Amino acid sequence: MNMMTIKEDKDINISSKIKNFLNPDYVYIPIPNNYKICVNTNDDIYKEDILLSSNIDNIYSPVSGKIIGESDNLTVFNNNVKCLVIENNYEEKLRNNRPATKYINKYKKDEFLDLITKYKACNEDFTSNYKTILINGIDPDPYEKTRSFIIDAYSDKLLETVDAIRTIFNINNTYLCINNNDTNNVINLSSNIGTYPNIKLKLMPDIYPLGFREILIKNALSKREINDGVLVINIEDIYNIYNVLKRKKPISEKLVTISGDVIEQPLVVNAKIGTSMADIIKNTCKVTDDKYYVIVNGLISGITLNSLNSIYTNDIRSIFLNTKDESRESECINCGLCNEKCPMHLNPKYLITHKKADRSKCIHCGLCTYLCPAKINFKKYLGGKDEQ
Repeated sequence: MNMMTIKEDKDINISSKIKNFLNPDYVYIPIPNNYKICVNTNDDIYKEDILLSSNIDNIYSPVSGKIIGESDNLTVFNNNVKCLVIENNYEEKLRNNRPATKYINKYKKDEFLDLITKYKACNEDFTSNYKTILINGIDPDPYEKTRSFIIDAYSDKLLETVDAIRTIFNINNTYLCINNNDTNNVINLSSNIGTYPNIKLKLMPDIYPLGFREILIKNALSKREINDGVLVINIEDIYNIYNVLKRKKPISEKLVTISGDVIEQPLVVNAKIGTSMADIIKNTCKVTDDKYYVIVNGLISGITLNSLNSIYTNDIRSIFLNTKDESRESECINCGLCNEKCPMHLNPKYLITHKKADRSKCIHCGLCTYLCPAKINFKKYLGGKDEQ
């Protein structure tokens, strides 16, 4: 398996403390197709009220406040979206304050599935007959720290949840994978995991792109374990599942890495889902240069945004503001690096020059773009969201 060590940029080291930004003036809730709007303009709403509904599920308010109306001025992954605008009253009012469930491992399988579906805690399919659970605690991008911070802040809750899933679904093998250079978490988990003898800690080498699901499976498990069936769950989803099982309520906030070479002090922020990215940046950090580009979900594999006029959604792991790269693509020099280093043993040059080539095995890790001396942006050509 082709992988490589990415040298850490010392100029974008992350602050050791999580910063909260949970009081935005407004939140913006995208309105998906086939969802019915359940509120009216000027309605006063409570946190966790149903805003939108479909035949499958509901979308809930992350704050209490007033419905201002609809807007189509913001984007999600560069696509303009219509959204509900809520003016926050900062009171976090609830209609029903549900008591916490004491023992989350006492849930029956159907109860578990109903809750995580109702509150969108996780998109994984729990219905197959898996024999192994693989928990991915490795940040997909070397400049992200979101998963590492989640483990550091909530390790006891995470272990409790993993053990509950193992019990509820009668899983044979349970592995929690973290980076062996993640020193604090290695020490912390090694000390506490003894309470859960059925969870095995796997320390994985600090190489890219090991945090990607397909790569991690092949490097962490035996062929027999893979063939017997494996369920992979990211650590973010484990924490979401914990909150849903414990409190029976929707997810309203999450952690995000904010970094890049124009951020004076990179950090991890706990922010409300539905906040505009511009508000998060303005209220949590100092930008040292206004000539930057915005990239989300990893410097290497991420998606370039047209601006910060975008909504912070549940599938955003990181926001980077980096100095604009003025260099342009040049002709391929046939160095062969993209082919040599592709972790999926593909030939990226062939894929972008042959429109009918099978691109289905590409995991969009961005390593070919990162390494290319001719500055070819392979991500633009290989079907990733950069095209949108």
